[in-house]
Amino acid sequence: MNNLLIKNIIIFVLGTVFNKGMNFFILPVLTYYLTKEDYGMIGVITSVVTIATIYIGFFPSTFVMVKYSKFGKQKMAKYISNILILMTITFLVVLFFLYVSKDYIFSSYQESGYLVLYIAFLCFFQVFWQQFSTIIQLEKNALKYVLFQFVQTMTTIGLALLLIVNLSWGWEGKFFAELFIYFLSACYAIYYMHKNGYISADFDAKKLKELFSYLFPLSFYVVGLFIMGTIDKLFLANLISLEAAGIYAIAITMTIIINIVFDAVLKAWEPYLFELLSSDKHSDQIQVVKGTYLYSIFVLIFMVLYILFVPYLFDLMINEKFNEALLYIPILVIAYSFEGLRKPVTELLNYLDKVKTVGGITIVAAIVNIILNIFLIKIYGIYGAAYATAISFAILYFITIFYVHKYCNLPWLLK
Repeated sequence: MNNLLIKNIIIFVLGTVFNKGMNFFILPVLTYYLTKEDYGMIGVITSVVTIATIYIGFFPSTFVMVKYSKFGKQKMAKYISNILILMTITFLVVLFFLYVSKDYIFSSYQESGYLVLYIAFLCFFQVFWQQFSTIIQLEKNALKYVLFQFVQTMTTIGLALLLIVNLSWGWEGKFFAELFIYFLSACYAIYYMHKNGYISADFDAKKLKELFSYLFPLSFYVVGLFIMGTIDKLFLANLISLEAAGIYAIAITMTIIINIVFDAVLKAWEPYLFELLSSDKHSDQIQVVKGTYLYSIFVLIFMVLYILFVPYLFDLMINEKFNEALLYIPILVIAYSFEGLRKPVTELLNYLDKVKTVGGITIVAAIVNIILNIFLIKIYGIYGAAYATAISFAILYFITIFYVHKYCNLPWLLK
């Protein structure tokens, strides 16, 4: 297992960094052709998409990842069929709420009715793609996963550049490129899942109830993360200016690079993690603890190296009109490193079905984040948003650690 795990980690990290990195490599082009107001609009749409995707199916890929090792492929196929039903129902609910609130969210955009419709469909396609990606991840075929992500990323970037540079569509070019490519990706995902036996037509009210009971509490967890990770841009746009939100969005964009690396390592580790947790062997429990410790050490080392290296990367990738964003990146790197440390230990609580606990502590941290944003932005400006994010993620991490040690009977001292 160790050799395959190390091989998959290397492939996931290199492939994910390359695929996601392509979005950063085109930043010099985007920051040249797009205005600060364009980036402000993209930031607002990203915030809306992030929270809308939470409630379409309530992040069903988490259920598939956690339960697959227990259920097996045949039984999970029946759950996936019911997940699609849940996604369709919740899609209609999300579309209704977006339409009702369209004039508040996009008051400066004349075609807000059409925009929220497009956003709802984009969210639905993204959730389906996440589901498909989780299945490929569970197959432990890192090359296949990276290849699918590469095709999806490159076609999106290519179409976005065509619309922005050649047709001068501005922020609309980036948005509609993503919408169209995610639509095609979702179509392929349906074909692949049906062909390979991951979908079994089996409407079951009991399974829908089980899915809802597990996933709905987790929606509070994801909402909490949304608040801590994206709502600061909304506060900046309203309390300072759309330009300030655009500058901060660039800082977040450069910070998210570390999240990409952390997530790539976790994508290789998670299938093994849940297999080990399903075992009663003490040696497997030791492996879980060792893996958690090694990952934590990696996060801390990478955090320090990235803070030292990011000024040079920033100069290569970002137009000089956004130079102010560099001031806030070190604080945000520390913030997202706390988030990187938290993810694998939260999976331990998810495995034990402590989803209400996970949702509760995340909402507490999110409320703290809202309060801190309101007060610190007024005092420190854009710095205040970065401070609020760092403090909130730190609180979330340490509370999570407390509950992991309370509920998870693992040999943390390696004995």
